[in-house]
Amino acid sequence: MEALLFIAIPAAQEIDENIQLNWFHQSEEKNTYGCDTASDLKERFPNTLYIGVLPAERVFETQSELRIKSRKQLEQALSYDLEDQLAVEVDSLHFAYQKNSDKNLDICVIDKTYLEQLIQFFADHNLLLQQLISETTLLSQAPEEWLIIHNNQHCLLKAGKYSYAIETENLILSLELLPDELEIPESIPVYTSSSFNLESPLTTFSTETSNHYFAQICQYYPTAPLLNLLQGPYQIKTTQAWRLIFTVGIAGILLFSSLCFYQLYQNYQLQQQESNLEHKITSIYKKSFPKARRIINPTSQMRSKLKKLEGKQVKNGDFTPLLANLARIIHQQSTFELKQLDCQKQTLSINFSVPSLEKLEHFKNDLIQLGLQADVTSINKEENQINANITMTGGRL
Repeated sequence: MEALLFIAIPAAQEIDENIQLNWFHQSEEKNTYGCDTASDLKERFPNTLYIGVLPAERVFETQSELRIKSRKQLEQALSYDLEDQLAVEVDSLHFAYQKNSDKNLDICVIDKTYLEQLIQFFADHNLLLQQLISETTLLSQAPEEWLIIHNNQHCLLKAGKYSYAIETENLILSLELLPDELEIPESIPVYTSSSFNLESPLTTFSTETSNHYFAQICQYYPTAPLLNLLQGPYQIKTTQAWRLIFTVGIAGILLFSSLCFYQLYQNYQLQQQESNLEHKITSIYKKSFPKARRIINPTSQMRSKLKKLEGKQVKNGDFTPLLANLARIIHQQSTFELKQLDCQKQTLSINFSVPSLEKLEHFKNDLIQLGLQADVTSINKEENQINANITMTGGRL
């Protein structure tokens, strides 16, 4: 078991360097307790993490059924939800919370100014404050269902799952005012460090002397974490937390460096590809325009020459428009078989075969409809096929 050191936070608003602090040290070897100033504590327990235990009157404890994942939105919702229960402005209060076994929120509310003074006091004396919990939260961890811790004029009462801080003179009245669902047992154990002689018609008190009031409470500290008031902006960065931050920082730097290196590598690859592409374009340009002597920007020069070629008009009767018009007609003729094609002096001659004279006439008419001059120069019939020659002139793209 890890050694634990608890400090009882005084209820006084002002805490100075001369104030005596009750403490309880718990370890596997033995448990010790005492009372020292902050300076003496630092010398007695150097480099030790402290758990501060707040007096119940300094903390307002309640519960909420709110279920909001975002911390910022949850804190805003808690402020509105608990506003009617609080006697001061919510802006002056700090809200700490933790889910319980019923999936609801256990909530502790404390004055910000008082909390900041405590944190500053520990920081000024180089006391490493790890947790800040309330004494009623600590008492709720006791295994007894009902329990009273008594110290002079002050009592802590555990009744079922709830714990209360009560003035000793008001203890009997408080028992009578407990909710009906809390069935008071026939006997309630009482640990007292002073004289306790109260009697109640509701129950009996089984008194047992306790050597130290604060030590008795601290023994109920559980292995599971309690509701720590040091949350949000007041969260203490322990050595483990700093190690985690350092590790995350190093990981972030390594990741950023890797991304930068990868980006540089990608840029290098792109430059190599660009260089290879430029070389290929230059080779294609030289092959396409072998007479070119001055090559500055082959891509731009290639685009310019292609635009010039595109802008030239194809003359009427040239080979290109004749061939394009013939291709349109042949594409529509499933029984057409082209055997020979010749072009001389803006005249295109073709030799082909079709199944019948009707197909031949249909083919000729299609050519004429496209604006071509089509003349049949010869016809032969061989094995149910008509072989023919047609000459064509004219036509545009």
